[in-house]
Amino acid sequence: MPDDKAAVKEQLSVSEYRYRNMFAAMTVSFWELDFSGAGKILYGLRKQGVSDLRRHFVEHPEVVRELMKASIVLDVNDKSVSQFGAESHEVLLGPVDRYWPVASENVFAESVIAALAGQPYFEQVTRLHRLDGSEFDVLFTASFPRESVERGILLIGLVDLTDTKRAQDEVARVTAELAHAARVSTLGELTASIAHEVNQPLAAIVTGEASLRWLNRPEPDLNEAKAAIGRMIQDGQRASGIIARIRAMSTKTAPEPALLDVNTMVSDATLLVQREIETHGIKLIIDLAADLPPVKADPVQLQQVVMNLLVNAIQAMAACEPCMQVGRRLIARTRPGAEEGVRVEVVDAGPGIEPDKADQLFNAFFTTKATGMGMGLSICKSIIEAHGGKIWAAPKPGGRGAVFAFTLPAGA
Repeated sequence: MPDDKAAVKEQLSVSEYRYRNMFAAMTVSFWELDFSGAGKILYGLRKQGVSDLRRHFVEHPEVVRELMKASIVLDVNDKSVSQFGAESHEVLLGPVDRYWPVASENVFAESVIAALAGQPYFEQVTRLHRLDGSEFDVLFTASFPRESVERGILLIGLVDLTDTKRAQDEVARVTAELAHAARVSTLGELTASIAHEVNQPLAAIVTGEASLRWLNRPEPDLNEAKAAIGRMIQDGQRASGIIARIRAMSTKTAPEPALLDVNTMVSDATLLVQREIETHGIKLIIDLAADLPPVKADPVQLQQVVMNLLVNAIQAMAACEPCMQVGRRLIARTRPGAEEGVRVEVVDAGPGIEPDKADQLFNAFFTTKATGMGMGLSICKSIIEAHGGKIWAAPKPGGRGAVFAFTLPAGA
C-alpha cells in the first residue's frame, strides 16, 4: 500500500513538473487565475434573484469591475512578463482589473457568462492595458475545465495581435490605394460619357435666355419666365450633382459608411455610363424593387462596384459581334436579398462566362481583356466583403450573357 501511494505521488509530481514547464515555456501569454472571489459575488447575485446576468451587467457595469477586482492572478509565464512590460512575474500578480480598459469590460462579462453556462472555453478579440498604461489588441481566451472551475481556478491565454493588426491595417491601406487607382482609371474610360452628361444640363441652362424673352415682352409673361428659371435651377443642380459624384470618386478619402438607399445609388451609377450605352446601341433596363431596406456602406465605394460591373458588361457586349443579332440589353436590377438584405444584379447579353474561367474572375490580375489590369473585379470583391456581403458571377439563365450580382446586409 505505501508503495502505491508513493507511485501516485511520483506520477502527480511528474505531471505537475510537465505542466509547469509547458506553462512557463509557451510563447503565448498564460495566466493562472483564482476566480473564487468572483464566484462568491455571482452566488450573491443569484441569491438576490438575478437571473439574467447579461442584462444585469449592462444595467450595473460597476458589478463587472467588482468581478475583475475579485479575480486574482496567481501565476504567469515568461511571455506575460515581456508582453506586459513587467520587471518580474510577481509584478503581474494580483487583481486583473488594472489590465482591463472600460471599453473592454463587456468582453470580461461575456467570459463570465460563458463559464457559468458550462461552455468549455471562451475567446474574443479585445484590448488590454500594459503596465505603462498603453493599450494593445489581444485574442483573449479562457478555458473552463470542470475540475478547475470547481476549485475556482481558470487558465487564461492572451495572444498579442499587435503585428497582425498592423498587417491588416497595411492590407486595408493598399486595398484602398488600388480601389482609388481603379476609380480614376474608370473615370478616364468614361470621359466622353461624363462630358456628355455635364453638357446636357449646361446646354439647357444656356437656352434659359428664353426667360428673358418672356420678361421683355410688352406684357411680361411672369409664369413662363418663372417656369424657365425653375428649369434652369434644376439643370444647374443636376450638373452640380454629376460633378460632385465625379469629385467623390476621384478623391482619395477614407471610407465613410452611412445608411444609403441602394436604388438611388444604382440610378446614379447608370447616369455616368449613359453615353457609353448610347454609343454602343445598348438598351438599358433599370428594374428597381420597392421598399428595400437601407444598407450601411460607403457610397463612393458601392457606386464604384456598380459602375465597374456596368462598364464590364458594356465592354463585353461592344466587343461581341454576334450579340448584335440578339440585341444588346443591359439590366440593372435590385431585389430583396437573403436575411432581409439587398441584392443588386447587372445582367448583360454578352458572350457569357466560360466555365473554366468562372472561378477565376474575381482573382487579382486575372483578366479576359487584352489591355485589362485584372484588378477591377478583385477590388469589387474586397469592397463587398468588407461591407459584410457576397459577390458572384453566373451564366445568364436561358440565354446568352452573364449575371454579376452582390448582396449586402440591411443597415442597422
